[in-house]
Amino acid sequence: MPNFTLRSTILLLAAVSSAHAVTDWNAARQVLSESCYDCHNTKKTKGGVDLKRLDANPNLEKEYAMWEKVREVIDSGSMPPEDETQLTKEEKHDILEWMDKELEIVATRNAGDPGPVTLRRLTNAEYDYTIRDLTGVDFKFASEFLPDGGGGEGFSNIGDVLFTNPTQLEKYLTAARKIADHATILPGTGVEFQEQRVGMRGYDQVKGQAQQGLYVWYQKMSGPYLPKDGEDFREAEYMLACWKWKHKDLTGAQSLDQLAKDTNLSPAFLANWWRMLHNEKIKSRFLDLTRTAWHNLPGPDAAKPKEVPAAVLAGAKAIQVERRSWNNPLKAGSGVQRRQQDSDGLRSYPAKVAVDKGVREAHLVVGDLGDGAGGDLVQLSNLNVRRQGKTINYQRLLKVESEAGKKLLSEIEGGKPAPKGVTVEGLKKYLQSVDKTLALYGKDPLGKGDVAPEVLCVQAPAVISLPLPEGVNEVNVAGKLDMRSPEVDKATVQWTLVTGTPPNPSAIIPGVLTVWKRQTEAARSTMSDFGRMKTAFPDMFERRLEEVARNFYNNGTGPGVYYFTDEQLLALLPEVEKKRLKGMRTDWDYVWTDKLPKEKQAEYDKLLRQHLKTFASIAWRRPADDAEKQQIEALYNDGVTKGLDRESAAREVVARVLVSPHFLFKTELSPVAAPEPESPATDHPVSAWELASRMSYFLWSSKPDEQLRKVASDGSLLKPEVREAQVRRMLRSPKAQAMAKEFMGQWLEFSGFEKHSAVDGKKFPEFTPELREDLYEETLTFFAHLIREDRPVREIINADYTFLNERLAKFYGVPGVTGEQFKQVSVTAQNRGGLLGMGSVLIKTSRSHRTSPVLRGNWLLQSVLGTPVPPPPADVPELKEHGPTPATVREMLEQHRASKACSSCHDRIDPLGFALENFDALGRFRDKDEAGLPLDTSAQVKSTKFTGFAGLREYLASHESQFSSQFARKLLGYALGRSVQPSDKQLLKAITAKTMASDSHFSAAVLEIVNSRQFLNRRY
Repeated sequence: MPNFTLRSTILLLAAVSSAHAVTDWNAARQVLSESCYDCHNTKKTKGGVDLKRLDANPNLEKEYAMWEKVREVIDSGSMPPEDETQLTKEEKHDILEWMDKELEIVATRNAGDPGPVTLRRLTNAEYDYTIRDLTGVDFKFASEFLPDGGGGEGFSNIGDVLFTNPTQLEKYLTAARKIADHATILPGTGVEFQEQRVGMRGYDQVKGQAQQGLYVWYQKMSGPYLPKDGEDFREAEYMLACWKWKHKDLTGAQSLDQLAKDTNLSPAFLANWWRMLHNEKIKSRFLDLTRTAWHNLPGPDAAKPKEVPAAVLAGAKAIQVERRSWNNPLKAGSGVQRRQQDSDGLRSYPAKVAVDKGVREAHLVVGDLGDGAGGDLVQLSNLNVRRQGKTINYQRLLKVESEAGKKLLSEIEGGKPAPKGVTVEGLKKYLQSVDKTLALYGKDPLGKGDVAPEVLCVQAPAVISLPLPEGVNEVNVAGKLDMRSPEVDKATVQWTLVTGTPPNPSAIIPGVLTVWKRQTEAARSTMSDFGRMKTAFPDMFERRLEEVARNFYNNGTGPGVYYFTDEQLLALLPEVEKKRLKGMRTDWDYVWTDKLPKEKQAEYDKLLRQHLKTFASIAWRRPADDAEKQQIEALYNDGVTKGLDRESAAREVVARVLVSPHFLFKTELSPVAAPEPESPATDHPVSAWELASRMSYFLWSSKPDEQLRKVASDGSLLKPEVREAQVRRMLRSPKAQAMAKEFMGQWLEFSGFEKHSAVDGKKFPEFTPELREDLYEETLTFFAHLIREDRPVREIINADYTFLNERLAKFYGVPGVTGEQFKQVSVTAQNRGGLLGMGSVLIKTSRSHRTSPVLRGNWLLQSVLGTPVPPPPADVPELKEHGPTPATVREMLEQHRASKACSSCHDRIDPLGFALENFDALGRFRDKDEAGLPLDTSAQVKSTKFTGFAGLREYLASHESQFSSQFARKLLGYALGRSVQPSDKQLLKAITAKTMASDSHFSAAVLEIVNSRQFLNRRY
């Protein structure tokens, strides 16, 4: 019964409409016969319109588009022409009333009808975008395909013009194989694509990729969180936090994490500090310099347990100084820690110390590293001082000092007054020190007697005090391991120069190079000890990265301090990176050896088959069904059986997936119930997966991403609130730039400008490839901004800004813009802003050598306002550009439009173009034309007058309803991939209303479409 009622209602409405049409048509036909048939008949079809053929039946449903045009020209007064008899007021009212009624009946009869289903393949642009998002590599193989056409509302994505022929299929197959050759297919990470061709690989190459992948991943992920060279490592603060945790019973510390939070320290680094300070398994005397000193710090003051005592603060800072002594904080990688690995007993190593004013003693310290003095013999030569800018040999200086001092002592003892500040006792003590030091020269602790008289040969441990004459500001020396010692193989020796309290020569001297004889057990064991400190505290950012990367070898844990274990690093990263690490480790588990047990081989194959099925589901924009999964498994197994290696067999599957109709076409296969016999065509809701594809290709010209697939998978995308949230997210995405390029570019005809070459290079040599790129980038950036920032659509015309870099700003004459990056710039003062001031469209609507008001005016009428004029008649005369005297383009056009054959159209076209004459053929603003003649940019359309760029924008603002209707029509046609039809009229009105609303934004129009019956359904 319900079906019968619905059918009867439809038939009744159709009958009423038909009767009404016949009744009104008789009167309308008489008016049209008298006023229109003479020019619009079978023999004489002006404007391509034949009205007389419809004399018997107006056939409004089939001829809807034509009748809309007829209504428009009659309503605007364009028809009948001015030189023909005009309709009376009553006639015009009656015929428009009839048309409005009949067109409305047709439009509402099937309002919201999704329209005919045309199986659409991916456009070339959609193919490239989809491959880019599927593989992560922008191959741009579609440039080798046959070019797409345009249809419907003028877009390349219209199903009726997306033809496929054998040549195209061959190119798809070639591209698929090339793409597959870029794939790496492993059991953990699955199907991934590289920028460079991978091709067939052997075991070593596969293993190398797995190893390198892990190594690079660790460095890339940890890099943003590790301290950089030159930054403050805050060693004392970390040690104080550890001290508070050690004494938590008194300090009240709750946890290391809370301590890190309270002091803005890294929780991971603080945990690592604590572990290092308490790690008894890592034996290192060099690390013990820090650990022992920290453990020896006094505890809290019982009277003030929550305060850090001054002695603890001082001790932590002293340990920090010791820590930093191993590295040069101002130049990472240049300190002792780096140079230690190159130490060699065969070479000489310097030491020096700066001497403050008034200091009269330095100390030469030779240390035995606390491991015994065997072989620790050093020959020190070139002991020099600097005084008053000159370098002086210290031994010779002491001899001079000795002689002069003894002479002075004799004079004082003989009764001569002592110089100010000099006492006999002090002078004697100084001379004793001088003589004692001089006596050390040339002495041989080995008793062999072959030490040169100018050399100090010192056996560690020793501290030699060096008396300094007044005015010395630096002491320096060069030392070398004495290879004569019979125990030189045991040598591990340090030497340094200091002032003040000398360090203990029987222990490690912090920050001082250790010298040994290479290839000895002493060298190996000490360097191993030293290396544990280097591992805990790498001296450069690159080495800190390497320590994290070593997690690959040590199962995710290491001894480092400024470092991350796997657990610590993953806590900082998004879920996708956790999944990636797991996949890479799985890869390594399977490929580290070429001799996998049979059960592991079976697991390997199973994992690859699963990855291939997942890849197919993503590529096909829906889950593969059971039959398809079986085909994928069979294809892979067949390749392995035929002797292909696993990866090559998997690549065959990848290629097959990419030439499948499910990839190349936007297939919609959700089952629908067939209508009853003789019942009208009906529509059926698309599935969540199909809706996801419709949305992604509408807004991104590409496949759904992971978030969109997720809401398709659980079906929640069918909910309006989820759909709206996804639309807003997608419009904010960088991928929405595709909408700026494909939709805006094709609608407003700047598409392809990056390759535009129709500019006279001799006349305009400044039109360089770089300028062309900037002009195109300006337009793309503007529209991407409008879409992603959800700006009002009217800003296309009335925006007071554009986007410029320094080069383009100079070309336009806009001051104050610097740099290569495009920035939003207010350009009202330069008579620009929005679409009309963009060089890309101004150039495309010019001739190669001059401006063209006709091209610009026609573009505004057709593309921007959606009111195209008929094509010119075949006998239209050409524009005469060369006359006896110079003439402006306007003057030439005035002569041209004097012809009645031209004036009817040019009266509509030219004024809009004249208003843009201040912009030359390259879009630069000017006051005079090329001949130096003043420009007249005044214009008049019917009774409306305006002048120049500003006036044109005001005129277009007054016709916002036309612009908004055109935008709505174009956006809907682009979204649905078909021509707009009568049943879309109500939706177009709704989109137009949203577009014109004072607070409307771009997303409002998009949401109106995405929530429409047309978008959510398909016709059976």
